Amino acid sequence: MDFHQLRYFVTAARLGHVTQAAKRLHVAQSAVSRQIHLLEEELGAPLFVREGKGVQLSPFGLRFLPQAERILRQVEAAYEEARRFHDPHAGVIRLGFPHSVGVHVVPRLLAAYRRVEPAVTFDLVQDRVRRLVDALLEGALDLAIVAPWKPLSGVPVEGRRLFEEELVAVLPPDARLAQDGAAMQDGEGMQHGAATEDRTATQDAGAGDAASGRGLHLAALAEEPFILFKPGYTLRELVQQACVEAGFIPRIAFEAEETDTIRAFVRAGLGVSVLPPLGAGADAGVVERPVVDPPIRRTVGIVWWQEADLSAAARAFAEFTVQWMGERDGRTDRP
Repeated sequence: MDFHQLRYFVTAARLGHVTQAAKRLHVAQSAVSRQIHLLEEELGAPLFVREGKGVQLSPFGLRFLPQAERILRQVEAAYEEARRFHDPHAGVIRLGFPHSVGVHVVPRLLAAYRRVEPAVTFDLVQDRVRRLVDALLEGALDLAIVAPWKPLSGVPVEGRRLFEEELVAVLPPDARLAQDGAAMQDGEGMQHGAATEDRTATQDAGAGDAASGRGLHLAALAEEPFILFKPGYTLRELVQQACVEAGFIPRIAFEAEETDTIRAFVRAGLGVSVLPPLGAGADAGVVERPVVDPPIRRTVGIVWWQEADLSAAARAFAEFTVQWMGERDGRTDRP
């Protein structure tokens, strides 16, 4: 039994005539009759009975026709999937990303891509970086936008660097560190104002002004309750490591799984955090200050399993993403 035999049988069954089926299929009538006869021999039962110049389905043919049509639909769907796999302008891209990237990067990126490739659709998965990498290796994802980029060097994935971003301190709007402009560090590392030995003076020395390029010493947050991602998130590990470098272990008051939730907790005055910046024009009801000592940076990249045979659409999207980010130097707040 092969595809052509089923196709000849189904066409003859729909038209009720072998000659008309041959014309529809652009083959000789003898070829259609021969293949249907071979199929009947293989199945061990007649598929048609003669009715004048035409044919009528036998009792067995009536039962076999729906199965043959189902097989043909599956074969046609497989061919269509193959065509879409090689078409860069169509198909579905399975894209994964962590929430900390999805909030300020992915929406603008996909909006830009849909303007040039409107027929391409996306199946989006939001999860932790480690789970996204596992999904890549299992074949459940085509691509993943991940951060940080460097720790993936020991994993069998390939990819491209997209951009580097500096994390910011996220403070309640009424916090002293969010409002006090005394004793700040400017972009050249010069200290302004006097510092004393007590904690209050240290906090005053950490206050900064993002608009002027002045930043916050991370040590100024040592006595503040922190709101961080739950264990297992790479962003949590990055912030904790920076706090240790600044000379303290953060006191974690709350844990969450989304940046929006963390900002909401900060807005409610429940603590402070360190997150990727929202971007120009965004207002989450909190104050963001750049962290200058130590600066906290992470590199964002797009990755795929090195053994995967990416679809043409997935390859085209990955290249578009690299170019789009490069044109903006990683700044997704640009149009």
